[in-house]
Amino acid sequence: MISEKEYKEISDRVYRTDPKHPKYNPNLKEGATIEFNSVKYKILDTKHEPKNGMQAMAVAPLVNGKVDTSQVVIAYAGTNSSDKLDIATDIQTVGAGSDKLKSFDWFEAPRSTDPQSLTAQQFADSIRNQYPFATITTTGHSLGESLAFYIAAENKWMMDAAVDWRKSDGYKK
Repeated sequence: MISEKEYKEISDRVYRTDPKHPKYNPNLKEGATIEFNSVKYKILDTKHEPKNGMQAMAVAPLVNGKVDTSQVVIAYAGTNSSDKLDIATDIQTVGAGSDKLKSFDWFEAPRSTDPQSLTAQQFADSIRNQYPFATITTTGHSLGESLAFYIAAENKWMMDAAVDWRKSDGYKK
């Protein structure tokens, strides 16, 4: 059973998969082992989508030294205030309900790309396909919490809602 404290720590750590985050950690990648609250987890997969700014990480606990893929957690990173794609997602997708993420530069034609919600679902589909018998839960802070709620609802999975995003690693600057 994964504790609320472990969910919070997993949610905090996913921010560090973002190369734009001040505490970016390139070692947080598939196959790495990380520890939360004296429990070791194996990173099953990570996703960083530079087109829309979405980051996610799937982990499973180590039990007696072996990966327990019967329980998988997908964590979604929240808003990185220095990432204009995260800000655009907060405004356009979460706030306005747009199904496309539009960005523009004063010197280029406007562009649109898939929103973080679609990339988040594609990542969740990939994890579900790799671990079809797992109980999958989602977690996140801020924008990541919004994505976690959305993915959990769409897939009829559990979501850990007991995290305080204001105390997350991603929120502190």
